[in-house]
Amino acid sequence: MKNQQHILLKELYEEFSGDIYRYAFSLLRDEEEAKDSVHEVFLRYFKNMDSFRGDCSNKTWLFTITRNYCFDRLKNKNFNHHKIDDPDINDTYQPDFEMKISLNDACKKLNEEENELIFLRDYAGYSYKEIAELTGYSRDNIKIKLFRAKQKLLKFLSE
Repeated sequence: MKNQQHILLKELYEEFSGDIYRYAFSLLRDEEEAKDSVHEVFLRYFKNMDSFRGDCSNKTWLFTITRNYCFDRLKNKNFNHHKIDDPDINDTYQPDFEMKISLNDACKKLNEEENELIFLRDYAGYSYKEIAELTGYSRDNIKIKLFRAKQKLLKFLSE
C-alpha cells in the first residue's frame, strides 16, 4: 500500500508541481517562497493522503492545500512582493516587453483575491465550479468577482 502511495505521489508531483508553483507564485509573488510551497504542499498531501475523501479531483485538493498554505504564509509573514522575470511562469504565451510591463503593473494594482481568481480562471483553466469548490464562493459570486476584476484590469491597462 505504501509503495502505491509513493507512486501516486510521484505521478502527482510530476503532473502538478509546475501548476502548484505558478499558483503559489501568483499568490505569494516570491520565487523562493513559491518553490518552498511546492514541497510543503506535497508533504501536507502525503501526511493527509488517507483522509482524502475523493469529493474533488487530486488537482483541486492540491490547489486547496496550496491556497491555504499560501494564505497562512501571507498572514504570518510580511513579504516584499516583487516581480521576478521568470520565463517558466508562463510557457504558453510570452507577450512583448512593453505589454508584459503594462500587464504586470496593472496586475499589481489588483488585490490578492482578484489576482487569484484571474489566475485560476484564465491561467490554470479552472471552471467556475472548480473555483467555487476551491474558494468557497458561489459560482455566481465567482462570475461577478471575475467580471469586476477584469474590468479593473482593463481600466488599469488603458490608463
